[in-house]
Amino acid sequence: MNKLFLTFLLSALLFQSKGECQTNDIDYKSKIATVVENYFDLEREAIHLHIDKTSFITQESIWYQGYIINRKTNKPFFTTNVFIILYDQSGKALSEKLIYASNGVFSGSIELKPTYHSGKYYIQAYTNWMNNFSENESTIRQITLINPNEGSKDYNKINTNSLQLSLHPEGNSFIKGISNTIGVSVKDCRGNAPEILDAIVQNTSGEEIKRIKLNAFGYGKLDIIPNEVGLKIKVETGTKTLVQDLPPSEPIGFALSVNNFTIEGKTVLKIKSNNATQHIMNTKKVFIVVHQDQKHSIYNLELDANLEQLITLNNTDLFEGINTIRIIDSDMKQWCERLVYVYPKTYANATLTIEGKLGNSIILKGESNLNNANLSLTVLPEDTKSLDNNTTIISGLTINPYLNEPLNKAYYYFNSINRTKLYELDLVVLNQTSSKYQWEAMKLSPPTTKYSFDIGLSLKGTIDPNIKNKTFHKVKLVSFKDFIMMSSDISEKGDYLFEHVLIADSTFVKMSLEKLPNFDKINTKITPQILHRKKPFYKSILNYIATTCNDSETEAITTDFELPRFASKTIQLKTVVVTVPKKKMTYENRLGNASLRAIKVDDSMQNQNLLYLIESNGFDVVRNLSSVTIYSRHRNSINAAQPQPEITIDGRTVMTHDELTSLSMSEIDEIYISPHAIVASMKNNMGAIHIYRKQSFAKYTPKQDPNSFYIKEGFSRNTNFKNADYINSNSEGFDYYGIMEWVPQINTDENGIFNATISSFKKKKAKYVLEGMTNDGKIYHQTQVIELK
Repeated sequence: MNKLFLTFLLSALLFQSKGECQTNDIDYKSKIATVVENYFDLEREAIHLHIDKTSFITQESIWYQGYIINRKTNKPFFTTNVFIILYDQSGKALSEKLIYASNGVFSGSIELKPTYHSGKYYIQAYTNWMNNFSENESTIRQITLINPNEGSKDYNKINTNSLQLSLHPEGNSFIKGISNTIGVSVKDCRGNAPEILDAIVQNTSGEEIKRIKLNAFGYGKLDIIPNEVGLKIKVETGTKTLVQDLPPSEPIGFALSVNNFTIEGKTVLKIKSNNATQHIMNTKKVFIVVHQDQKHSIYNLELDANLEQLITLNNTDLFEGINTIRIIDSDMKQWCERLVYVYPKTYANATLTIEGKLGNSIILKGESNLNNANLSLTVLPEDTKSLDNNTTIISGLTINPYLNEPLNKAYYYFNSINRTKLYELDLVVLNQTSSKYQWEAMKLSPPTTKYSFDIGLSLKGTIDPNIKNKTFHKVKLVSFKDFIMMSSDISEKGDYLFEHVLIADSTFVKMSLEKLPNFDKINTKITPQILHRKKPFYKSILNYIATTCNDSETEAITTDFELPRFASKTIQLKTVVVTVPKKKMTYENRLGNASLRAIKVDDSMQNQNLLYLIESNGFDVVRNLSSVTIYSRHRNSINAAQPQPEITIDGRTVMTHDELTSLSMSEIDEIYISPHAIVASMKNNMGAIHIYRKQSFAKYTPKQDPNSFYIKEGFSRNTNFKNADYINSNSEGFDYYGIMEWVPQINTDENGIFNATISSFKKKKAKYVLEGMTNDGKIYHQTQVIELK
């Protein structure tokens, strides 16, 4: 009887102990998860800039299209206010613009000046919201300008004075008594590396212990047990000897090694420790944390007599793009950290073929599985030297946002992917000099909202304090040409506020004060203040610009090559004449219309029904007797109600969808429509329908009025691509540095079909770069040579 009772008691205690351990594991994991989720709770934007090229003559303009995603969802974000700044190599801002983004896409240009010096310049894209984060979440693209009066500077030449050997222990740990992996990199101040380098491990006597070859980009790695004192790594570059001592080893810890390039679809973790570590960790729990932003998985790391463990993860259990792998114990101490990249599973493809020719113009037809996408296309001479191949939309949105040092030569890693390139990309990730998201900072200081997420601009002001019954008045804001008609209530203090106004540079507006209930006009001066226009970025560009270069070697001026020549010393912005028949659109450059499908209503459509047209373009139209409601067929989330689109007539948001029932096609001039458009709204809107009636304000001349004025600094107006006025396109200078065409805002249809018209410049072949993003976040990059003859 006593024996049975004792057995029962032991079983109960063991069951209780096991239950407590499981509970403790859940508690520890919950604490770790809370840190990750809190730190990445605020949405973070990622921006990629597709630039027409990366080397420019100072008499040209820079053309770009930007793509914005929400890193939580990896889908287009409803950001509207994007700032674009051009900096010179000293960090001085030369140009600043506010650009309107719609459906996660924006486009624009930067006009260069002939007075700019040859050198490196930087384009930064940011939002005010990004100021909330301690990390620099802006996007910075490096470009090269060539002033024909000064010549070019060779930044690909090795700057031998600044060559540096750096060592990076894998996992940021170097543990005594066990084999560790250590990354090796050799670069100059601009990221260039000599080819065919050997890294040699030597002891204090100078004896060679191990030798490895570095790849063409100056990266490599080796395994070593740090038992000896005074071990060092030496690299002979041909012009100098670089020597670096191995870092001091730690008596306890974990060595983390990651391999995601040997077994397809698998990531293998090799985790090693020593006896001293096992003894200390015997009373603690240890976890493997894998996360990308707030998305995370947490696994138990079981410690036993085996000092080396292999753990295989399916890549489907990781997250596409950069993953951070951490080893963290139950005291919330981090022991290791390693980045690993999982290539996005993209099945996107596109082909460009010549559909027709007319004069000097070529009509390209694109066929793809990129349904409802927004694309941008740059076309350059086949032998162009104006692309540095450093950035693609894939690296721009899935790698660079997670690194302190952006990936160089991205074209190499993402074209014709094979196992060698998988390995070499992992070398880049392994050899990062520092972590962007540090665990200690994540525990102590999660971001808080201090800077606003701006949607459009705001106009605010105060009416004359002598006016009585202020709340019985309204302030009216009107721009006939830009279809703006708004009114604002007035507070008891006399304050008025217009929010979320999409107003472009040099827009003529008229304001008035009206008294209710008859809207009688009050003769008074109204002086508003524009908000959200000037929003600086509070992280210095100088932290990005290389300041350690002694450029006497690399910045030697070279003029022994031909550059394009222009019709005059200053740019002649003459529109390229395309003789392809095309319906001229009046409102395509209105803010928010560029990413929508444009429909010009002509005589053949006069007898059509507007609601049927809307229905055939991806919307559900629900009719109930004389009432009508329009819904988008795409929901923002699984449980969300079916959203309604944003509908405007002549720029005015309709009060009820019933307004469309009395609108005939004969009254309509143009329609801009998309069921997938992301709308910056608190009303769960999805999709956009912008209708413009047949009317002309061309003869409108504003009367002199003290309350009529031009908005000097609004959103930058959309402009069509205008090429430089090249004197001779049949020259080496044009073939190396000219541009044939830039086509932004290409919208594919439901079947992925699209068209683009380019100028041939009588070339037999051309190189094009096509990039873009679908409404559900699929991204695409393609670089190809196309036959034009």
